[in-house]
Amino acid sequence: MLNGINLKGLQEYTDLIEKEEKEAYSSYGITALWQGGVNTKITTHNQKVGSNEVQKDFSFEIGEPNELLGDNSRPTPQDYLLGGLAGCMMVGFVAGASSKGIKLNEVKLHITGTLDLRGFLNVNPKSPIGFDTIEFSFDVDGDGTQEQYNEIINNVRQFSPNYRTISDKVNMKLKS
Repeated sequence: MLNGINLKGLQEYTDLIEKEEKEAYSSYGITALWQGGVNTKITTHNQKVGSNEVQKDFSFEIGEPNELLGDNSRPTPQDYLLGGLAGCMMVGFVAGASSKGIKLNEVKLHITGTLDLRGFLNVNPKSPIGFDTIEFSFDVDGDGTQEQYNEIINNVRQFSPNYRTISDKVNMKLKS
């Protein structure tokens, strides 16, 4: 174990999915239930990892600030979007550093983005809907070099599922 990462377990799983393709797929799902106004409760579905079903019973609530008709008592959908991105990128960074034998004391990932609400509210058809740009930076305290950290960050950009889902085109389909 290094930085809380089970490197042996990671290698065993990597070896498994190299041999058995069906074990490499992980399926996710949620159900969103409207709570009135601009509030939503999200409940996770069980997760399928290869041939294993992972029992999940998590829920969280989403809202909006007063300015967007909410009461500012819950994180926004964008907070969760950026938080999910950060969580995925953090796992990749810490696992990458650990696999290189780098001891980490602290890692902070800062992610920011700005929405032009004129697009969302259909006030200006030229305004983008969604984040036009998302910026991020890592602050790392550990025994690695900046060159090593930059290499790990580049690896995160290449292999983080949430990073790539946001940065690449995703096929969104209405399920019938």
